[in-house]
Amino acid sequence: MRFILEHPWLAFISIAAVACAFLWIGARDGKGLQIKVGFGVFFIGVVVCVVGLLIDTPSEHAHRVMNAFIDAAENEEYYLLPTVLDQDVVLEDHWKSLPNHGIDSIRTNLIKLHQKHTLRFNAIMRILPVERAEDVLVEISLLSRVTGIGTVPSTWRFIVSPNEDGVWKITSIDALEIMGRSYR
Repeated sequence: MRFILEHPWLAFISIAAVACAFLWIGARDGKGLQIKVGFGVFFIGVVVCVVGLLIDTPSEHAHRVMNAFIDAAENEEYYLLPTVLDQDVVLEDHWKSLPNHGIDSIRTNLIKLHQKHTLRFNAIMRILPVERAEDVLVEISLLSRVTGIGTVPSTWRFIVSPNEDGVWKITSIDALEIMGRSYR
């Protein structure tokens, strides 16, 4: 079921291939029952695709929020942070006594980072969402090009969960490793 919800087009193509086989065999052999079954299977494929497109899984919500956060951070679009960060978001690590609680602290930390280094690009190397009872734990590996340093690999852990209004936002940011230096 998860495959259907997260990949509705692939599910549709698979089901449509079976439907085409029934239609072709029915047309080739002149059997009306197989043609009817083929149309029925194709209709089921369409229903499966529509249901998959309409229903978002927690992992899909987490992917969307993570991509929006990375884009906002990369493009210095700080005004977008409240759309993806919970008001009480926590930056798990205490780096050089930087603020670590709330959207304003994340904004301040990003501004300081961008003042010191210009971010040329980010490439998401791996994104692994793990659905839990109330949230999604997302581990993400990035490869970033930063002026003054070069290419920087990093691994982060985020917690993404719905707020009381059902809007999915990041509630925790945790740096696991940056440039080979472990923060655990």
